[in-house]
Amino acid sequence: MAVNCKIELNGYLGADPKTIARNGKTFIALRVATTDSYPIKDEKTGEIKWKDKETVWHDVLVFRPQAAHFARDLKKGDAVNISGSIGCKPFKDENGNTKRQASIVASYLGKVEYNRQDELSFDEIDEALSQAA
Repeated sequence: MAVNCKIELNGYLGADPKTIARNGKTFIALRVATTDSYPIKDEKTGEIKWKDKETVWHDVLVFRPQAAHFARDLKKGDAVNISGSIGCKPFKDENGNTKRQASIVASYLGKVEYNRQDELSFDEIDEALSQAA
């Protein structure tokens, strides 16, 4: 993979993975949504809140056998981490003009699981740290 087109993406699956077979080869197609956020300060309370920007959809193709095998177990709504490169394919628009569509070609695919831990008191943290030492 070329360094100048490396991409890392964290997002959510917008649909179940789609298995596609062409020319004797099998690959997985994913639709991944990402939304960037930025902090804003609430003028009344002074509290920092996060405001979402627009959601962007990405087409992701998985060719590597290990990643494709893993991708089959994913489902709509799963949080994923993807590393790969950008690939472009030509297509003709309605006027017959040749254009290029970019897709992400995944070399690594991982499911991200967010598990919230219960809050610990300072005494519980001190006790855990002393036992670990």
